[in-house]
Amino acid sequence: MRSALVLGLAVAAALPPSAQADALRLPSGVDAQPLEPIWDEDLSVIRLRYIVPRLAEPASLYAANTELVFDDMLWLCETQARRLFEPGQTPQYEGWEGAVVTLMDREVEFGVTDADSLQFFEWFSFTMDGCEIDLDEYHD
Repeated sequence: MRSALVLGLAVAAALPPSAQADALRLPSGVDAQPLEPIWDEDLSVIRLRYIVPRLAEPASLYAANTELVFDDMLWLCETQARRLFEPGQTPQYEGWEGAVVTLMDREVEFGVTDADSLQFFEWFSFTMDGCEIDLDEYHD
């Protein structure tokens, strides 16, 4: 019990004080700290970015489970993108085609390469019911 408390305090300490209060609990049970969304008008996508300290843990069972990570990313797309709009409006109605969800072990400035950071990206298209993986090959 004590080691769980120490681990929990260590994870909380890794996040800035303002981030600790805003953390989201993902379906997998992992916490994610949202960063400001980036409205990419050139590609008509919303970039949803999250700090997930568990990704930094050595031999993290979370980072190694791609299905679990994907399910969390899909959930983030389906729940968090819609929160950016007024009730009754959809991202598609406002001209947005999809979202790029990024999970990272620590904050990395958008567009900057950081070889020491672990990051996962997934591209989703908005549908009437939520989000679905976008398998188009033209996205970089």
